[in-house]
Amino acid sequence: MPSDKGYVIDSCALIDLQRRRYPPDVFPTLWENINLLVTQEKLKSHREVLKELKQNDDELLTWANNHKEIFGDPNEEQQSRVKEILNDFSKLVDSNKMGPQADPFVIARALCEDMAVVTSETEGSAEHPKIPYVCKAKGVKCMSLLEMFRELKWHF
Repeated sequence: MPSDKGYVIDSCALIDLQRRRYPPDVFPTLWENINLLVTQEKLKSHREVLKELKQNDDELLTWANNHKEIFGDPNEEQQSRVKEILNDFSKLVDSNKMGPQADPFVIARALCEDMAVVTSETEGSAEHPKIPYVCKAKGVKCMSLLEMFRELKWHF
């Protein structure tokens, strides 16, 4: 069943998409489709993801800066969901890490907007929760990039 309302994409998926697996110079049609999702407001993220991407000044950051509309700020409902997520899964973030940690914000946006999460993370566990583990516990659809491509019936 397609995610009718769209997708909230995590930084690791964006990094895999652009830097590691599907660069625009090799996969231009894929990037046309990605940009169309952005235009249709079916691909979103969070400002914390943009902060994570700013750690490298490269083509992905240029793309992100040209599509800032997808990196939304949290509203009150999302902030409440972030608190709930962190209360239930405190180990989702590393309290010793300085800098942005977007995972709870990505999940919260997907929860609030009834969207699916796209990530490259593996499931994790109760002791070491990752995005897919938390999404499953919260009833949020979660998928990889390839699963999103298949769901959208993209062929290249």
